[in-house]
Amino acid sequence: MDTEKFLGIFVNPIYVQNEGIQQVFDNLESVGAKAICLVPRVARPGEKGKGRRYPDLHMDGYERLVARPVWGKREIYLESILAYEPNLSLYEASPYRPVAGSTPTGIDREVPDAMIAEAKKRGMQVHMFLHPFIPPGIRAEDQPMYVDGSIPQPPQIVLNACLNSPAAQAYGMALVEDAMLRYSGVDGLFTDWAEYGAYRLEDHFSCLCPHCEGKAGEQGLDWDVIRRDVTALWKWIHSLTPRELERSRRLLRNPSEILELLTHYPGWLYFLQFKANTVVSFYRKVRQFLDDLDLEAVGLSARGWPPPWNRSSGMDYRALSEVCVAVTPKLFTFDYSALPRWYGQTLLAWNPELAESEILDTLVEWMSLPDDFERRSFANYHIPAPAELHPAKVEAYRIRLDEVAEQVHGKALCYPFAHAYLPEPQWKRMIAVIRDSRVDGMWVQMYGYLSDQKLQILRELWK
Repeated sequence: MDTEKFLGIFVNPIYVQNEGIQQVFDNLESVGAKAICLVPRVARPGEKGKGRRYPDLHMDGYERLVARPVWGKREIYLESILAYEPNLSLYEASPYRPVAGSTPTGIDREVPDAMIAEAKKRGMQVHMFLHPFIPPGIRAEDQPMYVDGSIPQPPQIVLNACLNSPAAQAYGMALVEDAMLRYSGVDGLFTDWAEYGAYRLEDHFSCLCPHCEGKAGEQGLDWDVIRRDVTALWKWIHSLTPRELERSRRLLRNPSEILELLTHYPGWLYFLQFKANTVVSFYRKVRQFLDDLDLEAVGLSARGWPPPWNRSSGMDYRALSEVCVAVTPKLFTFDYSALPRWYGQTLLAWNPELAESEILDTLVEWMSLPDDFERRSFANYHIPAPAELHPAKVEAYRIRLDEVAEQVHGKALCYPFAHAYLPEPQWKRMIAVIRDSRVDGMWVQMYGYLSDQKLQILRELWK
């Protein structure tokens, strides 16, 4: 085992508010963490209707609980605020503004500063975590658009803006400038959800909004061909038969048929390339922006969907390795556990004559999520409870790591984000797979799911 492999841990400041800074950092140091990642927010206990559930539901994860209690609870509603006073003059080019205001009673806004100072004292890197495309009160005209002209509807895991919306981009760049100048001593920056959606089947058909049409024209792409072929696939997937389902599975085993389809429907390939161009362009802009702010030393990391979803989300790790110091694909197996149902229920609604098990057999193969169910049903696929085993086999992690490592090919560091919301036996397997793979290290998402026992497992298997 390479004992020098990197280990970073995402730490929400609420745990410093709860456990105390020394306890948190003693735990981090004991497992060999070389870096922390934090959000510039602090919180206090709230109530339903006046706060947000922690942990978040991720659409329908009603049984999700954190391992480390927050104000004595493993499920709690929190009222959170920015830990700094935003410089609103930076946001004048956008209709969006971060929510500012006076500090509520019981909240210490200096907690992130204390965490940065403590990490530096212990020789750890500090990375900032921002959401540039989730402006408050997002307008319909800035949301992604599907083939039929509709926009995403609740429930959603995240309601983010189209990456080509000028209003959203202006907000995102202002947010980066605002936060990075306020916390100028940090070593790195993550921008989360700076890609197209993939949680719903419909998401793969976004975005066809006027903002994207204009950008495609600037890139010399034929938008008419893109729209024609994306629409053709949209119509096909709305009129599936069992025979067509079987044919789609055969395509995965017969690359020549895929090439034949792309020859006749090149617009889909152009669409994927357009989304990749959009994401990479955003990261280039952020990189240049940081350099212009004299923050050349701040490392930029690309965090997003792993294969195969990253092809549709635009998270082109091969191209991003030319821009970012690290790529960090998310290994969030609780999402893998629910995606076959999320996609499958949509497919069944569009094609009610199909059988549930046929749909799921096809989706599991499409997404390379092998499991041991003898007969698949929607009831098998949901966000698991804390001790419930996740259905995807360990091979589902390994093939994704190998693919990203090959795409990056040493041009950038590869640090997958391993989510600790796993039962202990699978947490052991996850750590071992990542440790023994070709990647350069890992980030753990996140401290709140690291029980004392999981910390001990990490300590034994990684350090």
